[in-house]
Amino acid sequence: MKNVINKLKEHKNHIDLTKRFDYNFDISDPIFNSLETESFSNEQTPFAQNVRLKWIIREKYLKTSDTTRLDFWIINDWGGIRGFRPTDKNKKKIKIFRKQLLKGKLSKDSFSTISSLSKISSFVDPDNFVIYDSRVIYTLNWLILTSENHETLKEQYYPMPNGRNRIISDFDMNTIIHLSHISEYSRGNDLFITQEKAYFNFCNFVKSATTEVFGESSNPYELEILLFTLADRKIFEELKEKTKITTSNNVYIQKGN
Repeated sequence: MKNVINKLKEHKNHIDLTKRFDYNFDISDPIFNSLETESFSNEQTPFAQNVRLKWIIREKYLKTSDTTRLDFWIINDWGGIRGFRPTDKNKKKIKIFRKQLLKGKLSKDSFSTISSLSKISSFVDPDNFVIYDSRVIYTLNWLILTSENHETLKEQYYPMPNGRNRIISDFDMNTIIHLSHISEYSRGNDLFITQEKAYFNFCNFVKSATTEVFGESSNPYELEILLFTLADRKIFEELKEKTKITTSNNVYIQKGN
């Protein structure tokens, strides 16, 4: 994925995440004690607050045996996914997910809610796991399409989780990928990494690529945040510029520089 990493380096050099990343959360939430709330107040940007949050929540996980409140605060309150409620079914799903993390293989049922579940793992162990959500994967798949797979399928794509973002819904990346690789698809080539392996493959890529993009002392969530930040503006601008629909109803993607 050398070309993808080079593109990410370019984007990183033109984007100041401390200014562009604007994901906020309620720093006065009862889940935080007064010292934690004060520490958030001392941070100047949403980026810095979210970085501090990673390590505060991680410490909370290390100090508690019943993680239910933390799990669902991350998904419902911080993540904004209200549909994944603290039911017995979902509590069981989280428990199974944690066991599957140790085995390095997810069931299809776990992957069906990976946007929610990966939020938990990204706080429990931020050195090894990151969030697998629609914006991040949309960006990465677009970079693979336009940077790596110039002439033929060299790198497989990541299966897209469901997303709430309108642009991602309106311009379906799965359709773009299938049309761009219609010949490979017709021959039965596997365009996508399997759902069982996709999350672990993604985390490993982010961990290795982070040091190349941000330097040796960086953390995986920095690259995750960059991918997240690129989704709405930069990637959509590139998509509009490079996607052409001909009069014969064919889709043409201008790949490479």
